[in-house]
Amino acid sequence: MTILLLRRRALLALAAAGLLSACATGPTAGDQQPPIVFVHGNGDTAALWTTTLWRWESNGWPRSRLHAVDFPYPSARDDNTVAQPGRSSADEQMRHLAAEVDKVLAATGATQVVLMGNSRGGNAIRHYIRNGGGAAKVSHAILGGTP
Repeated sequence: MTILLLRRRALLALAAAGLLSACATGPTAGDQQPPIVFVHGNGDTAALWTTTLWRWESNGWPRSRLHAVDFPYPSARDDNTVAQPGRSSADEQMRHLAAEVDKVLAATGATQVVLMGNSRGGNAIRHYIRNGGGAAKVSHAILGGTP
């Protein structure tokens, strides 16, 4: 893992912690904390977020409120408009993210989620908020290393 990638992850975690702590007025019960959905980048998996989930959990965030998306075809197409085996379009990622957010909302009873993504995951988040109905379901979006 490169130093740049480690720095990027550290900055993303710090930004998220700062944003969420600014929203809080103090410790809250676990079911009042917003669920967080972590969205990985191009060619990666939900496993990218494992240590981040552990950190959030060790700082008091309930594990039931922490979720990581695992896109079935995480690599981008060479040309977004042309189907390519084993690769996904921006719209396919947006639809998968929308379905995952709906699952998290149903499982937690929350009305909104926080989305945290890096790289291409940030693009999926922006696309979902702008074009996929996510504006009503997302309280905060935290993007790191997103083009």
